[in-house]
Amino acid sequence: MSERILFYGASKGRGVVAAIDDDNRLGDVRVIPEGSFARDWTAFTGLSGDRILFYSASRGGGVVAAIDDDNNIGDVTLIPKGSMATDWTEVTALSGDRILFYGKSKGRGVVAAIDDGNNVGDVRVIPEGSFAKDWTEIASLSGDRILFYSATRGGGVVAAIDDDNNIGDLTLIPNGSMATDWTQITAVSGDRILFYGKSKGRGVVAAIDDDNRIGDVQVIPEGSFAKDWTEVSALRPQESRLAAGLAAESRLA
Repeated sequence: MSERILFYGASKGRGVVAAIDDDNRLGDVRVIPEGSFARDWTAFTGLSGDRILFYSASRGGGVVAAIDDDNNIGDVTLIPKGSMATDWTEVTALSGDRILFYGKSKGRGVVAAIDDGNNVGDVRVIPEGSFAKDWTEIASLSGDRILFYSATRGGGVVAAIDDDNNIGDLTLIPNGSMATDWTQITAVSGDRILFYGKSKGRGVVAAIDDDNRIGDVQVIPEGSFAKDWTEVSALRPQESRLAAGLAAESRLA
């Protein structure tokens, strides 16, 4: 069984919908030509119901789009300019139609909720300094876990979320344990994680077990990917694939 991943390149407003199968084979499903997308999307994340939230830091706004079975993408709901903060650097979908927004400059965040009408509202504000300020990628995992990755350290944290929306460190990934050139990370089914490195067009499909040990499953050699992808996210048609939670009380070191 294959699932879809959207690759987006801001410089040309282009993209690709790719598929990854259970054997970790990736292939293009549909090429989205240059100019098809706006060029100012700085983050996006797949939502339930075949929806995608696109966010622009320069606008402080975005779009909730829909993708159909033929991989056609169209706007559904415009989020007006100025409706959102402009300092979010990472956006990732969580369980229960919730979305985690993270701002690197102040180590702050918000957990928002999105309803069936694509209305987005804050659920919980995570104050400045609650998060470390060097997370460069965040990906939701199964079992109410979130992977925080720092390219500067080559390490990270697997965090856990409780029912009261508190987030705390579960497993520290030591500095130097991971490559430092990953520019995009997204979780796919089967407790797998796709790492993409823009500078070399390379990647890795890794696996994470119940004890939060991460290991390579398949190395994707240099030059296998285009080098202009600025955002990569798995598309999530079913709520059951959204497996991570909520907010932050303790600092993630």
